[in-house]
Amino acid sequence: MTTAPRCCLGWLLVALAVALTGCTRGPDPAGLQQDVQQQLDELFGSRMLEVQSIKRQGSAPLAAKADGRPQAVVYYNAVLAFTAPYDPSDWSGLSPELIANALGATDEGVIGLAGGRIGKGTELRAYGSMIYARDGKTWQASLLPRGAAQVATGAGSAVKATELIERLASIVNTTPGLHEADDEIVAQELGEALRDIKLRLNRGDEGWLIASGPAGGEYMRFIESLRPRSEKWSVAQVNTDGSVTNALMLDTGEARFGLVQSDVAAAAVTGQGAFAAHGPLRHLRAVTALFPEPVHVVVRAADDFDSIAALRGARVAAGNRGSGTRHTALQVLRAHGLSPGDYVLVDSDQPAAALQLLAAGDIDAVIEVVSAPWAQLNTAAAQAPLQLLPLDSAAMSILAETVPGLVPLSIPERTYAWQRGGVPTLAATALLVASAAVPDASIRRVLEFLYASDPELERGVSASRLSRERALVGVTIPLHDGAAAFFAAEKQGTQ
Repeated sequence: MTTAPRCCLGWLLVALAVALTGCTRGPDPAGLQQDVQQQLDELFGSRMLEVQSIKRQGSAPLAAKADGRPQAVVYYNAVLAFTAPYDPSDWSGLSPELIANALGATDEGVIGLAGGRIGKGTELRAYGSMIYARDGKTWQASLLPRGAAQVATGAGSAVKATELIERLASIVNTTPGLHEADDEIVAQELGEALRDIKLRLNRGDEGWLIASGPAGGEYMRFIESLRPRSEKWSVAQVNTDGSVTNALMLDTGEARFGLVQSDVAAAAVTGQGAFAAHGPLRHLRAVTALFPEPVHVVVRAADDFDSIAALRGARVAAGNRGSGTRHTALQVLRAHGLSPGDYVLVDSDQPAAALQLLAAGDIDAVIEVVSAPWAQLNTAAAQAPLQLLPLDSAAMSILAETVPGLVPLSIPERTYAWQRGGVPTLAATALLVASAAVPDASIRRVLEFLYASDPELERGVSASRLSRERALVGVTIPLHDGAAAFFAAEKQGTQ
């Protein structure tokens, strides 16, 4: 009597297994490994990074494609190894951020990258993902788009000014007729007040507060990438309009540390360009160079702009008034024979918003000085075909001679999937700049943290672009005494 039920139970288990197999989203591990390897090979153009092993970690359904095909995201853990030497801190090579993109990983999701040359056989660990679309009985892979950068918020001190907060809340919540324009005014004023409060509270050396740039921007992403997994994080950021604002804040003592484009820093200490009305800023000191920021000139692929000189009469977004991009873009346009009045300058508070206007056809070009790959550019290119315009060789010669802090650099082929060949351009260097009043010991601790060789720190992918060999590239302003002593000791120790 017990034989039949046991037989039925066996058939039920087999049927259940078959059913579960049929419900699995995406390919089996072998197919997943093949797809991940193909993404990496397409990135490098050869077998530079090889998938050693891969393990599926589940999947989740996604919204169907426009054609109705179901989609799913498949998560995995992988071990990879370099088949040839690779240097993530080589500014002329493919950025290590592209590796994270190809793996569908976050900045923290690739472990094993560090600044400096990586030898053949070096292993990486990745926590990645791939998107798949169902095509009949098979699943077709596509690269998982990089998510928007998360805005990090540091823990703040308890606020005792209860009465003031209640008054502010009263304005925001109970004022009759607080329309969209009014709300924008309140938000702007409160944002500036919060920035000033954070800066004024940062008087000691317990934490490291940096004037970075717009929320969600590349400066902000890079600072977050420095966050070590194994140590306490005592770094916070203050959002600003960008390099010009940061330089002014450092000179007046409102900020102790800030990120400033190298060409903007050079103009600041000489009182030129955006600083002509202020005169030379005498309290800025360079700490180190962090990473290159190539000039991106972006237009729609369907338009007839084949050079920067062809932008005469065009609507051009070139950062906001307090940004380094605005400072550099005006000089780039001038070197190509375009003076103010030859084009319509469009104000845009956020680079992402400018790209949305470009994709929609509401403006004709976007100029941005930004690290490559520029994540927001990839997002916009998915909405409308875009292309990068190269800088003219004659214009680059003029700029190299007249604008200190700009260096020749090509945006390498395959930096953007839609890019056709390398794009000749110039790059500023993102400098970490400090007020001259910051003690030497504080500068030394900052540099020791940045260039620590401890692999246990396990920072993000972007942080691997830091390079001791390029620590002074683009530095055209006086070094802080603490930085000068640090690099002199480093040089002496290597001799």
